[in-house]
Amino acid sequence: MKRYCLSLVAALLCVACLSGCSLLPQYSDPARMEIDGQTFVTGFYDHLWPDGIVVGEGEPAAFESEYHIWWKVDGAPFELYCAQNKEALYWNPAIYCRESEFEEVEAYYADPENYHFYIGRYLEEDTSVLLGNDDAAYAERAIGFIMELDSTFGVGGIFDPFMEKTVAFSGEVSGYDRVTIYRVSKDGFFTTLHMELAVCDGGLYRYRSYDEQKDQTIFYRFDDDVSEHMVNLFERYELI
Repeated sequence: MKRYCLSLVAALLCVACLSGCSLLPQYSDPARMEIDGQTFVTGFYDHLWPDGIVVGEGEPAAFESEYHIWWKVDGAPFELYCAQNKEALYWNPAIYCRESEFEEVEAYYADPENYHFYIGRYLEEDTSVLLGNDDAAYAERAIGFIMELDSTFGVGGIFDPFMEKTVAFSGEVSGYDRVTIYRVSKDGFFTTLHMELAVCDGGLYRYRSYDEQKDQTIFYRFDDDVSEHMVNLFERYELI
């Protein structure tokens, strides 16, 4: 059976295309929905994508609202619904839980204990390596830093709250190893974004910008012990 699943790259393109129209109701996901006498709300999965929530072609919807098609999520540890905007160009659903369970659901999907951790080459899914518990602790610290950076995306210059975590390399650096670190919920439904990271000059970094005036490439640097441990893992599994 053909299945529609979320492509992270396609989803980002979709969000970019629709963001200019987000104030219009036909392009916005409702904050809440009444379903069978219960109030369902979204917003519990910050920094996550519902990559594992899929709907088979021809699978009947639970119901339709004016601008969305709704399916119940089977096999979830909580009662969840996914809603696909009828105007969306790609499969990019919003996920809803019971309002009465919101804090419990939010805490569950924020808890690293409920995830498997992976490393791999950027945009090469077949290179992904599942990490053990000892390595997962370092991976979680790296992902936590990535999430912090993501929260301040678009902030730059002297207002960058992570300015003290930046390092400058001379020239326009592009020949670094491109890797990624991410986690997937144990129910298979949610993943952190598979962001591009850089292994350069023996360290782990996240690209920030290129300063043409100074001819410098700016990276965010990870904590030294995290950087050392993760680079050793990339080398051990021959990912760099």
